[in-house]
Amino acid sequence: MQTEVYMAFDDDKIYFGLVASDPEAESIVATQLKRDSDLNGDDFFALVLDPFLDLRNGYYFAFNALGARRDALIRGGATLNADWDGIWDVVTNRTAGGWVAEGFIPFSTLSFKSDVEAWGLNMERVIARSGERLRWNGTQRQFEVNNLANAGRLRGLAGLQRAAGFELRPSLSITYSEDSRSDTDFSNFKPSFDLFYKLTESTTAVVTVNTDFADAEVDDRVVNLTRFPVKFPEKRAFFLQDAGVFSYSLINNNPLPYYSRRMGLGRRGEIVDIVAGARISGREGPVNFGVLGVRTEAAGEIEAKDLAVARVLLNLSDEAGVGVIATSGDPLSNGNATLFGLDLNYTTGDLFGRPANLLDSSLYYQTTSSTGRDQDSEAYGWGFKFDSPTWGFVSYLDRVGIDYFPALGSVRQTGVSTLTGRLDYEFNPESLKGVVPTVTYVQRDNLVDHELELESYGFEVTAETQRGETLLLRVREEWERLPSAFSVGPGVKVLPGAFSGQRIESLVTTSKSRPFSGTLGFARIPYYGGYQTEYSSSFTWRPNPLFNVDSTFEYTDVALPYAQFPVRLVKAGATLQFSKELIWSALGQFDNISESIGFNTRLRWTYAPGSDVYLVFNQGIDTSGDRWDYFRFDLSAKVGATYRF
Repeated sequence: MQTEVYMAFDDDKIYFGLVASDPEAESIVATQLKRDSDLNGDDFFALVLDPFLDLRNGYYFAFNALGARRDALIRGGATLNADWDGIWDVVTNRTAGGWVAEGFIPFSTLSFKSDVEAWGLNMERVIARSGERLRWNGTQRQFEVNNLANAGRLRGLAGLQRAAGFELRPSLSITYSEDSRSDTDFSNFKPSFDLFYKLTESTTAVVTVNTDFADAEVDDRVVNLTRFPVKFPEKRAFFLQDAGVFSYSLINNNPLPYYSRRMGLGRRGEIVDIVAGARISGREGPVNFGVLGVRTEAAGEIEAKDLAVARVLLNLSDEAGVGVIATSGDPLSNGNATLFGLDLNYTTGDLFGRPANLLDSSLYYQTTSSTGRDQDSEAYGWGFKFDSPTWGFVSYLDRVGIDYFPALGSVRQTGVSTLTGRLDYEFNPESLKGVVPTVTYVQRDNLVDHELELESYGFEVTAETQRGETLLLRVREEWERLPSAFSVGPGVKVLPGAFSGQRIESLVTTSKSRPFSGTLGFARIPYYGGYQTEYSSSFTWRPNPLFNVDSTFEYTDVALPYAQFPVRLVKAGATLQFSKELIWSALGQFDNISESIGFNTRLRWTYAPGSDVYLVFNQGIDTSGDRWDYFRFDLSAKVGATYRF
């Protein structure tokens, strides 16, 4: 199985060519055409670039044999942010001996520095039917290709100069909404634009006016049975551009000083219009930096707000860096709030001189200031992650004060100290890709009454076949003290107390390379003196590249000593892929707690790289009565373009 890759560049673009030979070309799996589809069930090729060679921030580009593209920003050395869409393109063709591809990535899509002698580079070809992965560098099985510490070097780009230039992204959207509950209708004609200016090859200034998010995908519905908030991923293009600059290096992502969905969205996820915004981000010398500010319109009782975040990271060496972050503004009140944070990070891919040993570690400190919260408003901790070809270890400790309030960030719980540990060992029997037994431990202490609040320890094992089928078994002993009551489900209040029980979980997943694939799961979880019994399933049908179907069903029986209720969550989606430029998708979601259905359908036509037309329809349906009430619908059309000059 031979794979040949060719690369070249001129003043404007990097070009790449691929020849993927396959003696069983008729067995190549290619089912996806939609951009940002999950390509793991297909044969595909991935290209990873680390232009600054800082082992922390990079770019991921992947495509299958049909030319379906998936791209992502790489943050923290290995974490993919797949909601980012860069401007690039690729053309593919199936042949009697395999498949071939030619593509390009404009330098204007990337941030880089001309005085860097080499870029980080890695490449991987995946053969779906066997689960085989052919990688150019860093072939250790426990690491993904997007782990920048294991990248090779791309030389010959030093001294590359790119003239400063403008990029204009104007758009125009028309929206009509009706809501029978409030007996209102609304129409909106909204022109907007984003203007980008490359101050240098590695620093970009952006101005956005009348920012429009009519094309953003809907969130997946979640029924939250915990006392903690749910955090949804960012999907809006303006906030995804250069998002890695504002990332904060926490292994467990909690607490986060900056969470971009605090800007332009209300408490319940409703849109709050952004009048204008500006951002400058990039890297000069050893310093990564970013400053972002927006002004939002008044919404209800909340006045118009000015919100801002600034981040600076000084790279002390190729492996170590120290950073600061600051935020200002409170989008959910008429008061003000500020945050200041420090972090120290160390990452290496060759611990003890062995290239297969990865160490990722961080220390952090944050403090906040806001009206009425002036006692214990600090958060600090450390994180440590080690991976080798066989052993893996993760541990982190966080202490979050009761008055810590990241108004532009997120935190799971305040007033607690949490210690977490995880140890695993991987071995590879001949018949399997890998078997990984793992032990875990979590302890959480309440800082208000200085008592233990949670303790959990257990064992789990994951086994994976060569083709990608997996089996997960987990057993965990749990003890938790609930200090105060909270509401959940249909008018049920969970009462405080101390509770213990045994968690049992199992999950079976079939390979996505099969035309019909899915998961089956079962869990019995202690729940404040009772149990949650969960049954879950998801199925994907990919009969051909034109038509895909996805569905999910989750049923949870919640049994408390004083209440019992079921939770049902259903999702069903379909995609028609006429070509990689023209995609129609639909998604319906229902849960019995809200007793409502949400339906979304979206048509996207990419008529040129970076230029799209969207037609989006949303329908809300109340199912609580004898007859369904189609109480709200939204219809939006948006056209956008990209001009570079």
